[in-house]
Amino acid sequence: MKKFITVLLAAATVFAFSACGTKTATKDTKTTDDKKAATSYDNLAVATELTSEEYGIGFRKGSDLTGELNKLIDEFTADGTLKTLADKYNLVLAESKDEETTAATVNDLDYIKANGKLVIGITDYEPMNYRDKNGEWTGFDTEFAQKVCEKLGVKAEFVEIDWDNKFLALESKAIDCVWNGMTISEDVLNNTSCTKAYLRNAQVVVMAKDKVSKYKTADDMKDLSFAVEAGSAGAEAAQENGFENVVEVGAQTDALLETVSGSSDACIIDLTMANAMLGNK
Repeated sequence: MKKFITVLLAAATVFAFSACGTKTATKDTKTTDDKKAATSYDNLAVATELTSEEYGIGFRKGSDLTGELNKLIDEFTADGTLKTLADKYNLVLAESKDEETTAATVNDLDYIKANGKLVIGITDYEPMNYRDKNGEWTGFDTEFAQKVCEKLGVKAEFVEIDWDNKFLALESKAIDCVWNGMTISEDVLNNTSCTKAYLRNAQVVVMAKDKVSKYKTADDMKDLSFAVEAGSAGAEAAQENGFENVVEVGAQTDALLETVSGSSDACIIDLTMANAMLGNK
């Protein structure tokens, strides 16, 4: 009888733990991505433009891939490939410029060919790199990178990174390049071998539509609270404009969520993302 009761108690215990586990799993199934997808940004609008800038692709210092990419940027500009992609994603190409490429000291071209792939550091950033309804990476930079990799004879492998630690990931060879709508800044030029510009962009302030008319200039916004992506051009713009009440978050989409929820008065993000997320086609 005791043995029978013991078996019953053991079975009940297993059932209880199983039930608790099932309940917890169900409770946690809604991911951050689900919440972002379910969020509406209809009440947000661009208030003002803080900076005008351009995008480039960052490789390791001294990498010979920078020169290869500059040649392909010129080739894809001349044959209309980049214009077609820009039109598809409602973007504006940078003006074509002849730039001298620093002499290469690192043979990354042979390195990626030996590995059979180019490991590309990205964040989830529409319209540059983001997942489609099937969970596959798409976007301007995604398609551009895939076309480049076809030319180089390697596979494009996309890896999500912590944007604030992008240079460390690059130097440690966790990734081979940063290719994710990266603003060409002094910081980028000091820490990477950066390509010529291929797209135009700006840093913009996004806030609730009903507040936009009150804040025309950066000086009007000094007392507002801002959300910015850590290590981004938006964070630099906040500092350059003397904004003191600033919270740094993990991604530009998080900055938008901070604003739409009212946790911050406004956010500073790329114009390219603002157009995509706010429906400014």
